[in-house]
Amino acid sequence: MNVSPNFSPKIELMKPYFFLSAGFYFLSMLWLFFMNPLSDFTDFTLIGWVHLYMIGFVMMAFFSAMSQLGPIVIESGHYNVQIFKYLWVLLTLGLVLLLIGFYKDITFLLYGGSFILMAMLIYAVEFLQTLRKSKRKTAITKAMSMSNISLIIGISTGLVMAMGFNNKLAINPEDFLKMHTFGLIVGFVILLIMGISLVLIPMFGFSKRISDNEFKSSFYTLTLGVIFMLLSPFFLPTIFENLSYFFTIIAISLFFYQLFKMTESRKRIVHDIWAKSMYVAYSSFLFAFIILITYLLSENSAMLRVGMWLLFIGFFGFVIMGNFYKIIPFLVWFHIYSPLIETQSVPMLHELLPNRLATLQWFFSLSGLVLTTIAIALLNQKLFIGGVLLLSSASLIFFIIIIKLLKLKI
Repeated sequence: MNVSPNFSPKIELMKPYFFLSAGFYFLSMLWLFFMNPLSDFTDFTLIGWVHLYMIGFVMMAFFSAMSQLGPIVIESGHYNVQIFKYLWVLLTLGLVLLLIGFYKDITFLLYGGSFILMAMLIYAVEFLQTLRKSKRKTAITKAMSMSNISLIIGISTGLVMAMGFNNKLAINPEDFLKMHTFGLIVGFVILLIMGISLVLIPMFGFSKRISDNEFKSSFYTLTLGVIFMLLSPFFLPTIFENLSYFFTIIAISLFFYQLFKMTESRKRIVHDIWAKSMYVAYSSFLFAFIILITYLLSENSAMLRVGMWLLFIGFFGFVIMGNFYKIIPFLVWFHIYSPLIETQSVPMLHELLPNRLATLQWFFSLSGLVLTTIAIALLNQKLFIGGVLLLSSASLIFFIIIIKLLKLKI
């Protein structure tokens, strides 16, 4: 694979995405002070926070990261890179309107959902066109295609649910909830992380890549799981849901085996901030996976809360922050400093990241994750607030680091 960064957009074009992702992460951690994590899953206060975290932090991060990594992986430039000038505006406006809908007036869910659907459609269609013109056809590129199709379906069902809440469609919105969440969380986020992990872990972790055929086993199995869940509202709901869970469990188990093989093949071991973040991320993923399987067998809502918390804060959070610490310094160095090499002295790549600050952020994040997870398991509100204080401090440090890395004057 040719990893030339010439395929990726200029750093100036993507700065708003990195900045907003870190900013929304900080805001979502502060938001936890004003909500009850033990509230019912139908509570709009909790649902609003989930959308703030997933759209503001996770989706904005994926837009920024995939705009850079996607073309490098498929060895082809963007079909139309200019879309990234405006997508962050649509996404931010849609998120604000969604939050107004969840917290003030349910009518705004339609407006917010429409803007977000517009942004996601533009992103997904552009990415699919970029994949189409690439000569590189592998299991990873197929996973990218499937993840974008799942993104379109997942966001579309979210708008359908908003129309149901506003009595614009004669449906029960809860009938589409699993389709919406599974399509986005498993079909888009987890599938995309699985595919990109096969590139980033060997690249940053000095390990051997697994073969394309090996990844096909987990990719195709997970795709089956997603398809069964997306079809479940329309055909044999109970049977299709159970088949979806079965194939998803098999796929993620295969993926953990592939992770183990890559970890065992490391040529040299470096415990830098990226590696430490990946240790926490994939450990959280493993624990969340086990806990959520337990939930499926017991239907204990406490298990669902703990499992989803570990998945969101532990897995998604540490995967994104750890990879930001690798991706952003490289992009800044390549686009800003490399042209100056022959005219003036430039910093080394590793000198761009404030490592002590990043380590402090990692420690606070890990401590906050542990405390809040225990608090949710024990139904202890005071302990949860203590953990949130650590997470909020860590998120502020992360926000400051991203501002420093991007050389923003604020």
